[in-house]
Amino acid sequence: MEKRYPIIEKQIQRLKAKGLKFKNEEKARKIILRENHYNITEGYEDVFIDLKRSNKQKEIYEEETYFEELYAIYKFDRDLKDLCFEYIHILETNIKSYVAYIFSSKYGESNYLKRENFRPEYKYNKEFEILKSKINNNLQRNFSNSKSELKKFYNQNKYIPLYMLVKVFTFGNIVNFYELMKVEDKQEIAQPINLSPYSIQDYLKVLNIVRNICAHGDILFNIRLYIHIEEKDCNYHKILKISKENNKYKCGINDLFAVMIIFKKLLPEEEFNEMFIKIERLLEHLKREIDNDSYQNLLEIMGFPNNYGELNSIKE
Repeated sequence: MEKRYPIIEKQIQRLKAKGLKFKNEEKARKIILRENHYNITEGYEDVFIDLKRSNKQKEIYEEETYFEELYAIYKFDRDLKDLCFEYIHILETNIKSYVAYIFSSKYGESNYLKRENFRPEYKYNKEFEILKSKINNNLQRNFSNSKSELKKFYNQNKYIPLYMLVKVFTFGNIVNFYELMKVEDKQEIAQPINLSPYSIQDYLKVLNIVRNICAHGDILFNIRLYIHIEEKDCNYHKILKISKENNKYKCGINDLFAVMIIFKKLLPEEEFNEMFIKIERLLEHLKREIDNDSYQNLLEIMGFPNNYGELNSIKE
């Protein structure tokens, strides 16, 4: 006989009081013990809340909402985070390579900590010193490893080229490095990607936020960004015929679909296609796990328009 924990029993009773049903309570208890009730319900339940019957004191689930549906969305979001993390890593490698080779071609392999090689404005002095300190700290941590290839190279050559150093950069480090680069140098990086240097800067900041969400297990599907996708660099909204409200697009601006647009803009075509097919498979599986109204509500929360699949076929 399975051992029951009083706190889990209380949590199940609270969920029942809010109208949530269970197809298999014994299995639900095991899931709650393993995954934590808070992780499964907090945030994911928004898809199923009946706004008409809920109030500030108590939220009520839509009729015929099951714990198993909540768990399905929790697993979907977990798999989505794994997928986004994987492709952010690809983009991280790409941007590090662009920055390392273009910067080094202009200033030399070892001049990446010289203030004069970055934006000259006084207001960037503090940011440069912070970045310099972070780079040195990362390097020292790497040197503490007795098998460090960077340390071996440094001992032999007395410097480390940027194309090697970026390996120990965090994603945040490379975003900061790019932000501090001179405008004309950022323009050279942006040119082959066919974006403005400022849009790339914003896109990288967004991906750094998404990366941290994925790494720390926060909720991703309902993300709302403080940085908005600018129309000047992106005509996807117009191609997809996304409707407007108060002269602003209803979706794809600061939501998960906006993140998909950023991936579309920055990833090589074949890799974005591969990623998007995997996301469609996750959605197809989830659609079989929850009712259609909840599924449509989920797509709306994510900012996915009804024709979201056409994003994959848009050509530049």
